[in-house]
Amino acid sequence: MKQFKNFGFGTQIRKSPFFEATVRWGAQEFSVYNHMYIPRDFGDPVQNFWNLVNDAILCDVAVERQVEIIGPDASKFVQMMTPRDLTNMSVGQCKYILVTNSDGGVLNDPVLLRLGENRYWFSLADSDILLWAQGIAVNSGLNVTILEPDASPLQLQGPKSGEVMNALFGESIMDLKYYWHREVELDGLNLIVSRTGWSSELGYEIFLQDESQGDELWEKIMEVGTSFGLKPGHTSSIRRIEGGMLSYHADADINTNPYELGLDRLVNLEMKEDFIGKAALHRIQKNGVRRKQV
Repeated sequence: MKQFKNFGFGTQIRKSPFFEATVRWGAQEFSVYNHMYIPRDFGDPVQNFWNLVNDAILCDVAVERQVEIIGPDASKFVQMMTPRDLTNMSVGQCKYILVTNSDGGVLNDPVLLRLGENRYWFSLADSDILLWAQGIAVNSGLNVTILEPDASPLQLQGPKSGEVMNALFGESIMDLKYYWHREVELDGLNLIVSRTGWSSELGYEIFLQDESQGDELWEKIMEVGTSFGLKPGHTSSIRRIEGGMLSYHADADINTNPYELGLDRLVNLEMKEDFIGKAALHRIQKNGVRRKQV
């Protein structure tokens, strides 16, 4: 592992629970995402790509902050925030959704996890949805509590990620279906694992639920994974572009609507439930769009 001693970081930006581990393992450059530092360079982005597509990489994505919606009206409140029909979403399931404003603009494109009958996590792209959700709740008349939980994900991605997961958690983890999640334990660490990721490769996200254990979790995964070719890495723009995966701010923002992005499948205007932006999206669908993401 390389040692870099000349980092300087301001105190206004948060460090992830895995920050020190990523520095020890060779992180050389960082960016800011959701008010937190994220590693963006481990020396060679092209080699990072090949590590991802040939073997596996472990990425600190704790910047994917979670917004928890919990309470008797949680399901109704969550549906109000997205044009995707969540009627048939089961406990243990994940869904890729859009969060829209009253003009139909996209505020975020998170992965939604249903942790319980009345408990959800929005696993966020880069925008302040915690504040948006809390603002909506004030006059909603719905019985919900909205908070940022102690939850910090790592992404384990690449064709050999399944072998690493098997070695970590045992054979039972291999039947975890795409876009589903479950609670697991690793040597006393309480985790949530989902079959999701931002790579278009086989992959998992591992959600730590105690930020004080970040260093321990990183080292456990790397210790087991090294024999399978696991390398420390960062999310690969090369691979996500190849896979047609959107990056919020780069490909979409508040002035972009779902129809311009070709994401009509994530909008259901026929469902009886109301959601923020429904009237605007009706108008946009009727009138058509003047531009399209290509």
